[in-house]
Parts: sequence; C-alpha cells; structure tokens
Amino acid sequence: MNKLNITLVFVLLFSFHFLTAQNNKQQHDDNSNHHHGKHHSDARFSFMTFGGIGYVVVDNDKQPNYNLNSSSAEFLLNYRIGKRYGIATGVGINQLSGNGFNAVGNFYHERGLLKIPVLFSVNYNLSHKVRLIANIGLYGQTILKDEYNFVGGTVEDVYEGWNFGFQSGVGLAYNFNHKISLGVMFNSQGDFTKLDSDPTKGVEDEQKLSGINSIGLLFGINL
Repeated sequence: MNKLNITLVFVLLFSFHFLTAQNNKQQHDDNSNHHHGKHHSDARFSFMTFGGIGYVVVDNDKQPNYNLNSSSAEFLLNYRIGKRYGIATGVGINQLSGNGFNAVGNFYHERGLLKIPVLFSVNYNLSHKVRLIANIGLYGQTILKDEYNFVGGTVEDVYEGWNFGFQSGVGLAYNFNHKISLGVMFNSQGDFTKLDSDPTKGVEDEQKLSGINSIGLLFGINL
C-alpha cells in the first residue's frame, strides 16, 4: 500500500508539471484573453464527474481485516457561492473486489456501493488555465450487492443497510475554455458508522470501510 501511495503522489506531481507546461506554452497567445477573463465563467452551476481506481481497507470488529481493490465513479452538481466556493452533491458508485478470510474460510469478495455525498467545494486558479479543485464533506452509503464466494458456495447479503462517513478530494484541472476542463484527482473516504452482519449467514460481526483511496480522471463543465 505504501508503494501505491507513492505512486498516487507521483501522478499528481507529474500532472501538475504537465498542466503547468501546457499553460505556459499558451500563455503568450492567450495573454489578452486572460486580462479580459475569457476563461473564467460566471455560471452558478457546474457538473463534474470523476472516475478512479484504488484500494480499500475492510475493518471488522471480530473477523480479520483485509484489503479490496476499488473502481469508483462520482457525478456531482456544484452550486457556486461567491468566487471560489460552492456546495456540491450527487451520486457515487463503487465496485470492490478481492480476497479475504473470516470464520467460515477463505473467500473472494465482491461488493457494489451507492453513495450520496454533500460536499463543500473549492475552485482556485493557480494560473491562467490551471486550477486547483478540492472538496470535503459527508456521505451516506448503502450496499447494492454483497457477495462472498467460498470454496463450498456463495453467500450473499451478509451486510446490509446504510452507513455514513467522511470524504475529501483534491485535484488539478486544465481549462480548455470557459466551459470545459479536464484533469486528475485524488479522493479519500472512510466510514464512521458500522454495518451489522446477518448472523443467519454464518458471520456475526460489525464492519466499516476505514479507507478508500483512489486516483483518476475528472471532467468538468460549466452549465
């Protein structure tokens, strides 16, 4: 996991260097537009989508903890308050998969999650076309699919219901014009409430996801 964290930092630094280089390359041609604010939008609403990959730590009370791979997507509608700040909400989908072990035995675990976040957002121009994007807030999350594949068969819906957590994200975006931007973003989230298991499925425990860290591409458009 340490190697993955180092890779995430490296990708962010590389992306910042690339986006800044792109900005400097076009700075001379766009200098007059910069003074007139051509690439700055007055739109109150904007839409942002993020897709990324990473990992998650599954934190159990009584059973062993284990790691899963994560593939996530998030769709947010942001309402701008003032010049740099805003409130964003939408939906997030996360697909988890990987190997683990509990009282029943070794298994391959697949889980689908639906998340509804409420976030405080920040957009800050680092230069003419490069901007910092960040958000922080809370989410409610429910399990759409939960499947444990053991040697002797498959057990479904071991954990059910809603739980809640905290998330944050930071990224860099390149503004192609006053409407469209593309960049890279790092997201992190963790539950602060737990899900109860169904004891009839052979496992009696409480569980939360103590950390989902992912990196990927973001796309933004001013509406």
